[in-house]
Amino acid sequence: MQIRYSRQRELIREILMSTKSHPTAEWIYEKAREQDPTLSLGTVYRNLKFLCEQGEAIALETADKCIHFDGNINNHRHFICNECGRVYDLSESEVEKPCELTNAGFTVERESCVYYGVCAKCNQN
Repeated sequence: MQIRYSRQRELIREILMSTKSHPTAEWIYEKAREQDPTLSLGTVYRNLKFLCEQGEAIALETADKCIHFDGNINNHRHFICNECGRVYDLSESEVEKPCELTNAGFTVERESCVYYGVCAKCNQN
């Protein structure tokens, strides 16, 4: 199936890829409206859903049911703070893959792992 090019989708993708902050759809919408004032919030939501379905973005739900998006589709894990709601990327060196999968003959092609808790900054308060 051929996917039709969409100028609005490309704008949304560019905004998502330009940040490491794991933005919400509303944040992306505000940024996109600076370049395309005709863009609707519904269009942003539809295109973010499409990008996630195509494997070009990741959706992450925080404890307060807020959805954040990540344009980094490389294998990595996340930590979401239940206090401040911030989403952190964890590098592969910070968290080891379970060796029992490899030892049992499994080949891991992709993973999705989210840890929930309290971040170091909130723990200091």
